[in-house]
Amino acid sequence: MPESAYDRQLRRAWRGDYSADEPWTPPAVEAAAADPAGARRRSREEIETIVGGESESLAEAGKQEEAKMKLAKFVKFREEKFGGVLFETRNEKVYTLNPTGAAVVREIVAGSPDVIAALKVRFDDKEGKMTAEAQAFLDDLKTKGLIEA
Repeated sequence: MPESAYDRQLRRAWRGDYSADEPWTPPAVEAAAADPAGARRRSREEIETIVGGESESLAEAGKQEEAKMKLAKFVKFREEKFGGVLFETRNEKVYTLNPTGAAVVREIVAGSPDVIAALKVRFDDKEGKMTAEAQAFLDDLKTKGLIEA
């Protein structure tokens, strides 16, 4: 393989000669000049890979944001020894929560994308009793307008 201008310049630089006697062309440009169609194809593939990766990550982030539940803007949560309290400031209602209800609301406040799955893992719910209770509670919160999905 013939020595490129870059290789010759590099060899001179190692000897202490930093003069630029001949014009230097980057190796990628030399390869593109030798095979223009191949260079265009490689560039297109690289761009498609970058764009594809970014669009997938944006779509995934959008799905996670979309799936997240959050308390309605007029609802406040406070943890207590017995569980927790939800304050609905619009109609001035107070809801007391047992420990399971407080755990559900705590996951919502934390921004968990899948509240039920997070609770299953956290409390090792083998029988599914807590899962069923938590799902019923979430449905009730949605019905009352206390959470936004």
